[in-house]
Amino acid sequence: MKTNKSVPHIILTEEPLSKKVSKGVLWVTAGAICTKGLYFACSIVLARLLEPEDFGLMAVAMAIVTFSQGTTQTGFESALIQKQDNPEDYLNTAWTFELSRYAILFILFFFAAPVIAIFFTEQKAVPILRVISLTMLFQGLRNIGVVYFRKNLDFKKQFVLEVVPVLANICVVLPLAFTLRNVWALVWASITASVATCCMSYVMHPYRPRLDFNVERAKNLFNFGRWILGSSIIVMIREQGLTIFIGKFLGIPVLGFFNRASVFSMMIFQQLIEIVWKVGYPAYSQLQNDPKRFKQAYLKTLRLLTLIGIPMAGGLFVLSENFVHLFLTDKWLPIVPIMQIMCLTAILNFLNTPAGIAFQAMGRPEIGTKIAALGVIVLVITIYPLAIRFGVIGVAWSLFLSTLITSPIMWFMSIKTMHIPWIEFSKLVLVPFLSTLIMSIVIQGVNKHFFLKLTLYLFCARL
Repeated sequence: MKTNKSVPHIILTEEPLSKKVSKGVLWVTAGAICTKGLYFACSIVLARLLEPEDFGLMAVAMAIVTFSQGTTQTGFESALIQKQDNPEDYLNTAWTFELSRYAILFILFFFAAPVIAIFFTEQKAVPILRVISLTMLFQGLRNIGVVYFRKNLDFKKQFVLEVVPVLANICVVLPLAFTLRNVWALVWASITASVATCCMSYVMHPYRPRLDFNVERAKNLFNFGRWILGSSIIVMIREQGLTIFIGKFLGIPVLGFFNRASVFSMMIFQQLIEIVWKVGYPAYSQLQNDPKRFKQAYLKTLRLLTLIGIPMAGGLFVLSENFVHLFLTDKWLPIVPIMQIMCLTAILNFLNTPAGIAFQAMGRPEIGTKIAALGVIVLVITIYPLAIRFGVIGVAWSLFLSTLITSPIMWFMSIKTMHIPWIEFSKLVLVPFLSTLIMSIVIQGVNKHFFLKLTLYLFCARL
């Protein structure tokens, strides 16, 4: 059989894995700081220019699109990263089936937009949904070759690939927000970012995919990817399902508040988790046949997340009201209790993330998927009664409960699978947790007795 010369093979170098991981962490961290830092600053400006209803409309459109993508996830890219034997033979097949999936979703959503709008009793959503659905075409056309950036831990290129679309988004959304003062600024910026991502994927990687409907290869990839699909469906129900539920039963303006609470709390912490996933998953995959080093990688990851993530969440929990008051203006104060509950959820997610990476990298993604499925069951059972009793705050509590109940199972399975002593695991968790608790009490005391109302608020209020 002749080999396609344009297919990029994995380049094996003498550089130690630890050095590649260190470089990867630096580049991924730099990428997260640049992209999310810019997005965070931009979000503050947008919160002052736009209304909660605008964010609610955009959240509905993105939730529907993201939900459809997640519930049809093939898991092919994850399979390519985990696969160590001749993954290049599967690139064209993966690209072809992904393009087909996105094209079908685009057609469905373009014509189903009026029905979706009726469901939310919001006719303004029809043109927004149709335009946003174009992003799926550009996602499907994206060059599959860029998966090698992550597989080979080449995060310098991944950094550029992620930063450029964010810059394009900001360059479009801010001028449009100042001029239009409505949701369309967000819509056109989203389209711009999708086009930029697609174009950059071909500029940065020489591989040129072609159609290849090889069913056998697709089945081979899907044997691993089916559990990624299951996990993705669960994530979509937890995340986008919440958005759909709030938009339908509590209203679009309320959804706008929930969306901003998530952006300024949960999504901040999610960036740290994404950094760990991007570097940890390909690194763990290369260690899957070395149990001792695999276990050490897990413990180091857990230590990193607990030492950095838990204090971050604790600090924002205490200072969330000050943050909203200073930066977002008082019209956004209703999001404070939602942000605080999301901070508690984030702490549990920090502890669960290393186990999720480990299960997937060792070829056992079904463990994490089954545990997450239990969490969705808890969410479905509790969300409606809590929402009826406490409104949107009850939705946040339902999400927290679903994470709280399943977390001990996640910890038990990770300890059992990797043969980690309970004492060793407990030390890694309890020390940062207790120090964060003390820190939070001190900050709360200072905040209460010295009334931390920074003069920066007056400065921002005049902007």
